[in-house]
Amino acid sequence: MQMTQLVRKLGRNDVKVIGRDSFLIFMFSFAVIIATVLRFGLPAFNDFLLANNILNETTFITSLTEIYPMIVAYMGVYTAPLLVGTVFGFMLLDEKDDHTITAMLVTPVPLQQYLTYRILVPIVLTFIFIIGMVLFMNQALIPIWQLMLVATGGALTAPIIMLFFATFAANKVQGFALSKFGGISGWSIMLGWFVPMPFQLLIGFFPPFWITKTYWMILEGNDLWWAALVIGIITQLGLIVVLMRRFHSSAYK
Repeated sequence: MQMTQLVRKLGRNDVKVIGRDSFLIFMFSFAVIIATVLRFGLPAFNDFLLANNILNETTFITSLTEIYPMIVAYMGVYTAPLLVGTVFGFMLLDEKDDHTITAMLVTPVPLQQYLTYRILVPIVLTFIFIIGMVLFMNQALIPIWQLMLVATGGALTAPIIMLFFATFAANKVQGFALSKFGGISGWSIMLGWFVPMPFQLLIGFFPPFWITKTYWMILEGNDLWWAALVIGIITQLGLIVVLMRRFHSSAYK
């Protein structure tokens, strides 16, 4: 009962906070912009490159369709949780600045319940965002049941991003600086598309890579796609536990 009341109270407050912050609104809107551009702009840009002979048999790739899986997986499976995680990460930083978390330590609400809410909400939203973005982009699609599994793994990236901000940034100014790290780290995912095994294992130290690799393997028809998904889920869950403990410890300092 207490958890239900907490969800209702914090949920209403979160909606108000996002509604009056133009930056947070833009972060959510950016997901729609990305999906729209890729659905309509990517095929048009590919046709333009082919029509003007910019891409041909002598170039690195003969058509953008060859890298559609990389683009869709990066933008849908990684960028979606990056955006959601950033939004909730900045909300946590706001609460740190307002000493809301410190005040909560002397209330009947356990900090663990608060953290559970803060982790589950981004996961659920990201799951919806990934499926919605990928289906709307309508490029390099995989079967819906496999997409749901990939979205489950990808959704775990959002609380990692959120806890990363809350743990390593003291305020929103530092949060903006750290947000660049999340974007730059994601470039390793695109690099992984061009790097053969076993060198991809080095990029695998960045856990979200395994979820995007799962997407690629499904499109390739590789029967071991589930192994990459399991690795991605386990490593991300482990990272969430570590970040939760660091956040929990910092709250009592």
